Amino acid sequence: MRRFSILSTFAFTLGLLVQPVWPSFAQGYGEGLLNAIAYKPLPEGTAFSVQPLDNSDQNMRLKKEFEEVLTRKGFSISADAPLVITFETRDELGAYKTRDRRAILELNAHGGREGGEDARMRFNLYDSNSGGIFNEGKGETSVMTPSQYRLEVSIDNRANGKRHWEAWSVANLGQSDGATLIQAMIPEMVGNMGKTVTSRIFELF
Repeated sequence: MRRFSILSTFAFTLGLLVQPVWPSFAQGYGEGLLNAIAYKPLPEGTAFSVQPLDNSDQNMRLKKEFEEVLTRKGFSISADAPLVITFETRDELGAYKTRDRRAILELNAHGGREGGEDARMRFNLYDSNSGGIFNEGKGETSVMTPSQYRLEVSIDNRANGKRHWEAWSVANLGQSDGATLIQAMIPEMVGNMGKTVTSRIFELF
């Protein structure tokens, strides 16, 4: 990479600075994010039936996990229970952004009371990544949102179809495979049934 520098004797006041933008994620490694809305109170001592929207082998294993967690928490399980817990799982692809603008001129000023006694202009002639005067560069790709796995759960009244509670949790797929992430989300879901929750970060592992 070759650069050509020109020293300037005057100060620059910069209103805009070009800085790298790092993605901001809701969860760190080993964490998930939970949101939930309570519509109607859950009756005391009621039994639950667990039903996946998709009867895949993976979801049937998760159904069993749901039932085991509910039982450990003191809830009753029955195929014809008055309240039905329905769940759905899916993965969501992340979003990416590519910057293809050339980085031709860099400005830097420091020193002195006005911060500009030692000012520099730097012309970028050639840069294989960001590009310069003599080339376009490869561009830069940044992750705006990561790929995630999502678990959606709802609790409905079997008799009248009215919804008591719904919730959704997400975790970044890079942490583990989808089935492991969902299994780790279930205890948090069960522990917050009937509550309204806003952007709660919880530990997965």
